Amino acid sequence: MPYTQNGLLNAVPTAFKSATTQNYVSTLSIHKPEVTEEFVQRYGDQSLTGLLDAMGAMVPAANKKVQHWEEDFIHQFAKTDAATGYPASGATATINIDPAWDINNVTIFRENDIIEFPSGDVAIVTNVTDASAGATLTVYPLTDWIAPSSGTNLVESGDAVIITGNAHNENTGQPTSIVSKPLAYENDMQILKESYIVSGSEMTNIIYFEVQNPETGESGYLWYIKGEADTYKRFVNYCEMQMLTGKRATNSTLNAVSGFDGFQTSEGLLDFIENGGNVQNYNQLTGFNLSDFDAMVRTLSKNRGARENSLFCGTDLSLAIDDAVASMFAGGGVSYGAFSGMEELAVAFGFKSFMRGGYTFHKKTYDPFSYAGMLGADGFKYSGLGFLVPGDMGVDAQTRDKIPALRMRYKEAGGYSREMEHWFEGSAGLATPTSGDDQLKCNYRTERCFEGFGANRFMLIKKA
Repeated sequence: MPYTQNGLLNAVPTAFKSATTQNYVSTLSIHKPEVTEEFVQRYGDQSLTGLLDAMGAMVPAANKKVQHWEEDFIHQFAKTDAATGYPASGATATINIDPAWDINNVTIFRENDIIEFPSGDVAIVTNVTDASAGATLTVYPLTDWIAPSSGTNLVESGDAVIITGNAHNENTGQPTSIVSKPLAYENDMQILKESYIVSGSEMTNIIYFEVQNPETGESGYLWYIKGEADTYKRFVNYCEMQMLTGKRATNSTLNAVSGFDGFQTSEGLLDFIENGGNVQNYNQLTGFNLSDFDAMVRTLSKNRGARENSLFCGTDLSLAIDDAVASMFAGGGVSYGAFSGMEELAVAFGFKSFMRGGYTFHKKTYDPFSYAGMLGADGFKYSGLGFLVPGDMGVDAQTRDKIPALRMRYKEAGGYSREMEHWFEGSAGLATPTSGDDQLKCNYRTERCFEGFGANRFMLIKKA
C-alpha cells in the first residue's frame, strides 16, 4: 500500500504480481519511454543525384557563359519552299528553296550540281539565283522526268533536295567554294544557394535516436545534424534537377524586375535534347512498341548516333519498354546485362541491355522521374518520359582528350572554386564566432551550368 512520508509518495512492494490501482504512477510518470534508436527512412535514400556526375565530368570555367563549336554535316541538304509540278518532257523546272535552309543568305547549291528529289528524279542545276527570300534553282533532268505532265508534283513544299555530286564540260573553270558551317553551342552559368539555421539551444537538445550527416560522416543524438544533412541533400538534389530540367531565362521583361537585372539560368539536359536533338513521340494510348524502337534506330542511324546508348526512363515508359522488348524477343535472342562487355557492371548499375538493328540500349528506370515529392508528382509528364544518352566519347581535335557526351561546368579562377562552397556563420558551436547571434547558420553556394555535345546523338522520348 502507498503511504506518505515527509510529503513524498512511497510504495510498498508486494510479493504477488497483480494489477491494482497501486501499480500505476498517476501523478508523476517515472517510466522511460520505449523509443528505438533507429530512425526509419520510410522513403529510402531520397538522393536524386548521380546521373550527371557519373556520366559526365566536372570542368571549371572562368566566364558567366560557356561556349564551344561543333562540326555540322559536311554534306548539306535543303528543303523546298513551295510545290513544283512536273514540267513537259525534258523541260526546265524551277525549284524554290526555303530561306531557312540558306546559310547567311547564300545557298549551298551551285551551277553544275547534280541533285536528287524524293521522287527519284535526278537533275543538274543550270542556274542559281540567291535572294534573301530564298534561292531559286533552274534545273534540267539528266534523262527525262519520271512522270512528265502526269499531274503530280515534282516536289511538295518541305521536300528535301540533296546534292550527290557535280559534272562539268572540259576546259571550264572551277566552281565556287563551299565552306562547312560550324555550329555554336552556348549556355549560361546559374547560381544556386541554400542555408540552414539552428539555435544554440537546439544544438544542445538530445534526441532518442542517432542520426548521421552524409556529407561529414558526423553522427550523434543531435537533431540539428539531421537538419543540416537534409539541407545539404536537398541542395545537391536541386543542383542536379536544374542541370536536368533547367531552362535558360530568355524573358527580357524579367530584367526589369527589381533584383533580377542580369539574371540568368542554365539550360538543362532535357531542353538541350528537345531544342537541338531528336524527339521520339509515342502514342500515349497504345504505348511504346516495336515500331517506336525501329523509328529510334532509324533516327540514330540518320544522325550518326552512337552504337551503344544509355536509356533513362520514367516508370511508365520503363514498363512499356519492358513489354515491347518481351514482345520483340518472344522467340528468344535478347541479351540482358551486356554493359560494355561487363555483365557485373550492368547488374551493379541496374541496367537491362538489348540490341535492335545493330544498336545497343542499356535501359534503367530513372528514380527522379518517379520521386513523388518532385518530378514524380501526380499529373506531371516525367513518368512517361525518357532520354537517351550516347555511350561513347568524342575526342578533342587539338588536345586529343576524350570529351564526354555531357559535362558540368563550374566557376573557378585564381584558385577560388565555386563548385560547392560551404561555410558557417554565427556564435553557437563555433570556435571563432562570426557574429553575436545565438545560432549556427550553414551556407551552401554553387555556380554551374550544363554543357552537352552533339545534340544530334541524343534523343528525348515522350508521349505524343
